[in-house]
Amino acid sequence: MGPHGRRLVPALGVAGTGLLLGHWLAYALATPAVARDRVLDATGHGYLPYATQVAMLAGALGLAGVFWSRLTRRGGGGSFTRDACVFVAVQSGAYVAIEVGERLLSGAPLDDLAHGPLLAIGLGVQAVVAIAGAGLVRISERVAEAVEALEGSDAPFVPPVVAVVPSATFAPPRRRSTASAVSRAPPFPA
Repeated sequence: MGPHGRRLVPALGVAGTGLLLGHWLAYALATPAVARDRVLDATGHGYLPYATQVAMLAGALGLAGVFWSRLTRRGGGGSFTRDACVFVAVQSGAYVAIEVGERLLSGAPLDDLAHGPLLAIGLGVQAVVAIAGAGLVRISERVAEAVEALEGSDAPFVPPVVAVVPSATFAPPRRRSTASAVSRAPPFPA
């Protein structure tokens, strides 16, 4: 894989996180809060809580991958403008495909997507979030450049390998205490 591919693959993890964030924001802006859960259920969005976890992990690993890629190769980082254009194109195209797919799989009509405000709001939100994601990628590269400058060597800095193992967020149920919820201290002597 060439130097651009080593950077592009993790950067697309950031775009994936941006896609999901933009998806959530589009529904928050386009749908009244009282009807949002009903609309999400009717249009096939039951997978979103799980996809959110995967997308957050992809974004974090993507930023770490961009940082790593910049530390382990020579030359400058990517172009913010190029990243922003790629992110806007990828996220916007994926957003439209996801919305159409959700409706087709859930049996919901496509006419509300074509005639309602959701598609326009969603595409606008995707563009804003994509530009912010490109900014995060560029910041990650700048931090890597600063770390490399601190190292002070002409050889590329190779950080140690660290394995990230996600753990389930599970808390065992608490036992109810049989003691009284309200306790009193002994009275003071008079």
